[in-house]
This record gives sequence, C-alpha cells and structure tokens, in this order.
Amino acid sequence: MTIPPAGPHALVDLASDDPSTTAETYQRLLGHKVGTGADGRRVVNLGNVALSMRLSAGEPDTHDVYFTVDDITASRRLLGRRGYPLADTVLGALGETSPVGIAERPESGAAVDGDLTGLDHLVFTCDNRDVAVALFAGTFGLDFRLDQPIGQDARQLFFRRDDLIVEVVAAPRPPADPVPSSPVLLWGVAWRSTDVDTTHARLTADGLDLSEVRSGRKKGTRIFTVRHRELATRTVVIGPDAGADSLQ
Repeated sequence: MTIPPAGPHALVDLASDDPSTTAETYQRLLGHKVGTGADGRRVVNLGNVALSMRLSAGEPDTHDVYFTVDDITASRRLLGRRGYPLADTVLGALGETSPVGIAERPESGAAVDGDLTGLDHLVFTCDNRDVAVALFAGTFGLDFRLDQPIGQDARQLFFRRDDLIVEVVAAPRPPADPVPSSPVLLWGVAWRSTDVDTTHARLTADGLDLSEVRSGRKKGTRIFTVRHRELATRTVVIGPDAGADSLQ
C-alpha cells in the first residue's frame, strides 16, 4: 500500500567528504533514487523529510537542519523578533550561531511505498539544557514533550513537530574538550520502519553492515544500527515490536 505523502517537516543538509558515495549509500538504505539538485547537491525526499548532501567545507563543518515553513518571509520576521538572527543560504535561512534554520516547505514528500517511511527522530547534542529548550521550544515553537535524567548531570529532552521527534542529549562539556562551533549540533538520525525485520533483511541482502536487531529504549520498539560512515552521520532504524503488540 502506498501512503500519501504528508510533506516534509524538515530539510536535513548533510556535510560529506564524498557526496556521491553518500548518495549511493542512502539510495541503498532508503530504497529510493537520489537525484541531483540545481546547485549540485544530492537530494532525496521521503515522507516527512527532505535530505540533501553537500561537499564538506572541511573542519569545522556541521550538518544543517531546516524546519520547513509555508511562508519563509513571515517566519523569518518572527524568528528575528525572538532574537534569532538568520543568514541566507542556498536552501533557505540558517541561524548565525546554530546550524538550525527554516526553508520553504516543498509541495509534497515522496510517496512512501517501502518499508522505510521517513524519519522517526533527529538527535542533537547540547552542553546546556536551557539553551536547547530556548532554541527548539521557545524560538522554533516545537512541542516540548519530555525532560528526563539519563545519567550524572545529563538530561534527555524530547520535542515534536507533527510526526517528527527532535531528541536532545544535554550534558555539560568536559573542560578538556574543545569548544564546539555551535552550542547545538546534529548527532544522528533514526529512520522509521514499518517492519524492522523486513528492513534488516533487505539491507543485509544488499551488503550493508548492520548491528543485530535489539529492543529499543522506548517501550514497544526494536532498533538496529547501520554502520556506514558514508551516511555522514550516526544512523539507526527503528520500528514497532510486533511481538510486544501480540502480548497485550
């Protein structure tokens, strides 16, 4: 069954040392053809996300995340009033101090007719819990759903935008670590599967290096890691635990 596209809620622009290889690996992972945009970026849309890949500018470089909006002019004006300055980019407008911004919403996402239906969540790191809350909830207006401790001085925050979850792991930066280029950085992504075993079998047959399927931290989910640096960021696949449903 083909699921009608809902339209991307976010555009994720990945910095890669080899965009062609990154694009080829994403084509295998997603099961969708990766095209080439007008500016040479490799691009693919799937469900709730638009994904693009660009050549890294070297160290330090960051992956950029744009939340999609219907009226970029009005949204930019609002963000400015909220004290979040933006700079123009090829894809939209990006924060001057954080790699998070806004882009025009595409008319629709790619029709979802495979086992992967889009992004389940984006994972960011931040060295200050209050900074993360101010950015995602206060500035961008995401729904702040959960704040929980996950270790000494560390907290796990969850925000939601429609069916896309933004997870932030907030923990103080060790004094010996270098100061990051931004207080908030994209750490990884989780792709949503309708059937984790089917996705795992498909990717295994295609020769991708995967972990074993394991229980997810969220109750009723199963997850596995895709071990390919060519994907440019840490990547997992997550989906429902059908066995858990059958026991209820």
